[in-house]
Amino acid sequence: MPMTASAQNTGYALPGTPIYTQATPASPQSLMLARGTQSPDQNLQAWRFEPSVAILETFTNNVNLSPSATQQSDLVTQITPQLAISGKGPRARLDGVIAAPILVYVHTGAENNQVYPSVNLLGSVDAIEKFVYVEGAVNVTQQYFNPFGAHPHDLANATQNRYTSASYRVTPYIKGTTPGGLTYDLRDNNIWTNLSGAPIDTSNSYDNQVIGHVESPVTPTGWSVDYSRDDTRFTDQRPTVMELARASLLYQFDPQLRLNIGAGYENNDFPFAQYNGSIYGAGFHWNPTQRTDVVGNWEHRFFGSSYLFTFEHRTPLSAIKVQASRNTTSYPQQFLSLQATGNVPGLLDFLLQSRIPDPLERLNTINQILLDRGLPNVLTGPVNLYTQQTYLLENASVTYGVLGARNNIYLTGFYQRTEPISGAGSTLPGILTGGNNNTQTGASIAWTHNLTAMMTLNATYTQTHTITHAPFDGTTNQGYFLMGVSAPISPKTIVSIGARYQRLRSDVSPEYNEVAAFAGLNYILK
Repeated sequence: MPMTASAQNTGYALPGTPIYTQATPASPQSLMLARGTQSPDQNLQAWRFEPSVAILETFTNNVNLSPSATQQSDLVTQITPQLAISGKGPRARLDGVIAAPILVYVHTGAENNQVYPSVNLLGSVDAIEKFVYVEGAVNVTQQYFNPFGAHPHDLANATQNRYTSASYRVTPYIKGTTPGGLTYDLRDNNIWTNLSGAPIDTSNSYDNQVIGHVESPVTPTGWSVDYSRDDTRFTDQRPTVMELARASLLYQFDPQLRLNIGAGYENNDFPFAQYNGSIYGAGFHWNPTQRTDVVGNWEHRFFGSSYLFTFEHRTPLSAIKVQASRNTTSYPQQFLSLQATGNVPGLLDFLLQSRIPDPLERLNTINQILLDRGLPNVLTGPVNLYTQQTYLLENASVTYGVLGARNNIYLTGFYQRTEPISGAGSTLPGILTGGNNNTQTGASIAWTHNLTAMMTLNATYTQTHTITHAPFDGTTNQGYFLMGVSAPISPKTIVSIGARYQRLRSDVSPEYNEVAAFAGLNYILK
């Protein structure tokens, strides 16, 4: 599933909570969320390990997010040891964050005490210099199973709707350029996923994706050939194989505008159906300035129209990203996709590109902003559905940010329509029966204001709306409002206090209200 259909929003709004991100891995910039990363002029073979610990105390009047008649209050202690890793050798690199939030409950400990692992690692090796490469990634996150159930602001609220999703990816690939200027890229993505704590027995999947691309020089005309084969396997089910090949003609209309038109053939072998036939489409890439980039592609497929549109624009103090797409996907495929909806580090990276050209120096600045101003890593996004089906995903999102001297404002909105493809896999028993045909929409705004040179006011509001279409009708509305204050008490320590209110209204899930107060501390150990 595209990452714009992001992993759950467990980025926290105040620096008294962990500084790791639980978004799906996309790039080293989104993984390396720790201060003190080396600059390029330092020893490129050095490794940096930055340990830290966060402590968060939360008093909640509804720890299990139950209806008012059965709600319980509790005091929750969350201790999060974390290790940020950044290293680069002559032919290898590893970046990422490992964390293990430990939750201890005073009154409901017997049922709720838990450790929620979080791993976000991305590494690569140049097996044969400038020709053969191997890339690997490990991603362990906390996800939500039912889009109509509770998905609270943070880990302090215990819910049976939460589970741990682990994915492991190994990608050998070759890429290069021939003496005549022909570029080529062949990748073999292998992804294993495993679920634990989910209310289903079927929890493993494997996805193998072979992707090839060859392109001639475009002067001003050229050509390209693409091939992809995706083999997805779930437990106790025939594999799904989707194969596609296309050839395209390219035309560089001017230095800023490139056009393409292409045609090909696809063959899709699903467990209970087959779809095959010709494909055709067109697209463009428009780059009018260094600050603006627009990409659009449309293609006729077996399910109708497939499209992808992206728009990015930045000014010295603001940035906006817009994305819309329609295509098939499956649960393991989300780990090869784009950055999450409302990804604040990604937006800051885009915004600061002109001001701070060096990527590592820019990363240090981003980490400093996230910590000092108490910004969340992810604003909000739809729930990724675990289902043993290939399904049609239509989504759109916009993220906008303003970085000022005393005020920061970040907004995001998303739309996601999920629809199973007939014959493309088995539905799962239990709470998702029929619920994988749904529409999720939502919006979030985060605002920070520097009260003084050392103290920052933080406020975040999020609202989501989920409806199902068939075979039953159901609606869930939920959201939260959070406000707090944070301040550094030393170069390596930041403290925070705050309060939140969250609620859920639904005709298919238990309704609840919750009020909580919290205080936290982040300490970098070196």
